[in-house]
Amino acid sequence: MYDVVACGSLFLLLYIIVDFIINKSRDIVRRLIFYSFVVYLLNVVQLTTGGIVLPPQNDFLPTTQLIPFYFIGDLFSMYLTYGLDWFFWNSLKLTFFNLIMLMPLGIYLSLLYKVKRISTTFLIVFIVSLTIETIQFFFPYLGIIMGRGFNVDDLIINTLGGVIGFVLFGLIKKGSISIIPRLNTKQEKSY
Repeated sequence: MYDVVACGSLFLLLYIIVDFIINKSRDIVRRLIFYSFVVYLLNVVQLTTGGIVLPPQNDFLPTTQLIPFYFIGDLFSMYLTYGLDWFFWNSLKLTFFNLIMLMPLGIYLSLLYKVKRISTTFLIVFIVSLTIETIQFFFPYLGIIMGRGFNVDDLIINTLGGVIGFVLFGLIKKGSISIIPRLNTKQEKSY
């Protein structure tokens, strides 16, 4: 099994070297943000595929879950049956990880690609999430990735996470949410 981040980082490093030879320090901040975006994408691919299997093996069968918000009932029944045990907290943790996985995508869409509308962000993040879920469904049949599956809840939660990232970044840009406390610009009178 091959690690997507390790393999992709080698190609990214070669690209960065060539890019610096050609462009030197021109527009360096934007290019650094782009490089971080590529690293983020490599990590998303690794997380969602578990790595690439070469040579392909045909013993990985995907699963499918097409009922929206099934995870809520699943969490509730798990709580009723087992209480707050490891399985409950692990399921909750995985749901949270699905929520935050595409949050950076919402930020990058605003920061790097200057997307302004929430509807555009929603559509792009939805398509990315749908692509991830579709790959998780079809690639195991080809033997390229281990058994994953299509889960409509992941699609919903990933999309929500990307939109939340976009909205939060927009609020930070407007100054509605302050990460760094503002300094008082008025000079205080000393008596």
